[in-house]
Amino acid sequence: MVGILFFLLFSAAYGASATGRFDEEWAKLIAAAKQEGTVAIASGGAPSRQYRPVVEVFQKKFGVKVEVSTGSATDTVNRMLAERKGGRYTVDVALISSRENNQRLVPSGSLVPLAPLLIHPEVLDTSNWYGGRHWYADKESRYTFIYHVSKEDRYETWYNTDKIKEAEIATLKKQTDFFDPRWKGKIAGQGMGDPSGIRQMIDSYFEPERGPEWVRTYLLNAGVTFTDDRRILETWVVGGRFPLQAVATGSEDLITLAKKGLPIKQIFLPKQVGLIRAGGSGCCISAFANAPHPNAAKLFVNWFLSKEGQTLTHTMIPNIDRSSLRNDVPIGEVVPDQRRAPGVEYAFPDADPKFGARQEEAQKWILKVWESRQR
Repeated sequence: MVGILFFLLFSAAYGASATGRFDEEWAKLIAAAKQEGTVAIASGGAPSRQYRPVVEVFQKKFGVKVEVSTGSATDTVNRMLAERKGGRYTVDVALISSRENNQRLVPSGSLVPLAPLLIHPEVLDTSNWYGGRHWYADKESRYTFIYHVSKEDRYETWYNTDKIKEAEIATLKKQTDFFDPRWKGKIAGQGMGDPSGIRQMIDSYFEPERGPEWVRTYLLNAGVTFTDDRRILETWVVGGRFPLQAVATGSEDLITLAKKGLPIKQIFLPKQVGLIRAGGSGCCISAFANAPHPNAAKLFVNWFLSKEGQTLTHTMIPNIDRSSLRNDVPIGEVVPDQRRAPGVEYAFPDADPKFGARQEEAQKWILKVWESRQR
């Protein structure tokens, strides 16, 4: 009995001591970050806009200015790598897709391992995370920390309700039905110059109901009209010029337009295998070597991955179509089809260290097919 009492008292004292040490370390980190004054974040696509209200909370809370890049992830990475090659180090943190991380940032030696930067107890406690662990998208499981995923147990399609009747849409039962001659010349798609477009095709390459031959037909022979500009794509579907978007991801803007009463509607077809994916610039966080503001970067990474930071990504981004891997944050604005079922385990290929190489091979094949279309 005395031994148990001693253990409990020791544990309580140790816990209080550990909390005190963290509080002291955290206060010093905040002070150092304020001294630096700025944290520069590289992002791309929709997340570069979506995260602005989230980072404003960080800015007000800690008194550290946040600079978030604009434009596509590809353009952002092009600029950063050119700067770094010239000896200029302007960015601290990346909120960039797993593809750009794995194919460009990691191989270039631009990143540092993330785990040594993690100090916040809420982040370090793996019981707070899906599967009881931290997940990484790079082959070494060191650099590209996955914090958000999309759930893919259904295929998503959008159509213009003024141009296509519900009975016609109901004939779509399987993925090859999009290749029926009735749809030729009516389908709009994201081009391979859009990071989301190439990601859609890489995912499709590995899908049991799609696969390489489906991708080849979709790109070459289905009469799809492609654009790399997602605003143009939305205009085509909403205006009815091309009333069917057979392959859709990242649909927050379309959901918003539908809620405003525009004549578009979302439908889903089931998948054989349910999985979660780390796709787009809103999936992963990484930290740059030679960061100009290392303390501000460390503070941001820990705060963003904490319960508070991840809660804000759920509550401040309307119609968000992905969800945090933290288990302890409210569902907030996450759209219903992206809410993971409690206790359900999903396949997670993007967190498989060997999957990156397979994706690179798939991308090379897809781009070769796409280039043959341009000839």
